[in-house]
Amino acid sequence: MTSSSSIPPSRSESGYVTGRIPPLGIPVEVQLKKQLLQAAHAVMEAANTSLEPSPMLDLRAVIEHSIPLDAAAWTQALIASDLVEDAGEVLRSARHVLAERSDLRVLESGLKPLVEKARKRRAALWHLDTRRQLIRFSYVKENGALPFDDGDLHALFLHAFRLEGIGLALDMGKRPRPLFSVGLPLPAQVGGRAECMDAVLKREPMEAAPLLLARLNRRLPLGLHVHTWTALPAYATPLADLALRAWWRWELPVGLQDRVAAGLNGFLAADTWRWDRGGAKGEASLDLRTIVQEPRLEDAVLTFSTRLGDFHALNPLKVLGALFGLEETEVRGLVRTDVDVKIDPRLGQAERFEPKLKNMFEDAVLLGGGSNITLVDEDDDEPLRLG
Repeated sequence: MTSSSSIPPSRSESGYVTGRIPPLGIPVEVQLKKQLLQAAHAVMEAANTSLEPSPMLDLRAVIEHSIPLDAAAWTQALIASDLVEDAGEVLRSARHVLAERSDLRVLESGLKPLVEKARKRRAALWHLDTRRQLIRFSYVKENGALPFDDGDLHALFLHAFRLEGIGLALDMGKRPRPLFSVGLPLPAQVGGRAECMDAVLKREPMEAAPLLLARLNRRLPLGLHVHTWTALPAYATPLADLALRAWWRWELPVGLQDRVAAGLNGFLAADTWRWDRGGAKGEASLDLRTIVQEPRLEDAVLTFSTRLGDFHALNPLKVLGALFGLEETEVRGLVRTDVDVKIDPRLGQAERFEPKLKNMFEDAVLLGGGSNITLVDEDDDEPLRLG
């Protein structure tokens, strides 16, 4: 039996150690998975000094180590750094600690009206904010990173961006989250050579892309490596909506070649191959003959492609299991080598998506509004004047 002292401290959604023992009843595999992610976070934090803005580091020091904080000075620094909503979300994520800490409850209570004010201001100016920048970066997932699934990868890359001080824009939800999407799903134990994620930055970085890539790669755990960084217009279509087909390579484990060869012959000879996915949701069956394409077995390596679009979320381990009568744990060595995507139609229609302050100015002139436009933001001491 594992003693409670052998269980590492629990880490909250915001990344800090709470010191709480995981509740009883949580499956062992879930606890192990969480511990693996915590260990990766710890390695990332030890790789280099955190470059997160000072007000956020001060807040985490209060939560993690109960270091006293000059609330008034800290609040002013938070406002000046445009981090009020970010701090509010960290405090919200610390809800278990809030229940035990009166100092944090006071801090959260004082911050709430500022968070609401900042959110309303951001919503009012959202379409006029030209500082945001959408980044689509590609990366490799292999070796030590294979145990991580989509949710883990999302958390790891968010952590890397935070530790490197690369500010992410927030969405407009009731509880704002960083605008950061994982692209196409890739389950644990499946590698990827051309995976992509989208991140919306608060503003264009001062550093060149090669330097940012180098910083992220020094921070990320082994098995994850970012190799391209592409700036796109904020209105670019999400990758999942552009993906047409994924390409796969499976190096067959010892002892499976004959079984896979026989199964592949049967699959190719069939007109249809119904897959009853079952599950609690009663998902409809699929014809894998229309989804799995161009399968080819050579020298104990199976290559094939799969249609994406409506099927982009299919678990490839389950697909192969359905084809060859295998358990998911028997499918090891599978790698997504590439993804075919169509041209993004939005990139050729900038006039439909970009906010045009120039047009606003011209409309005001035509309507007899004079040559000056005043955009009044009730949360600013000074209005923004154009013209």
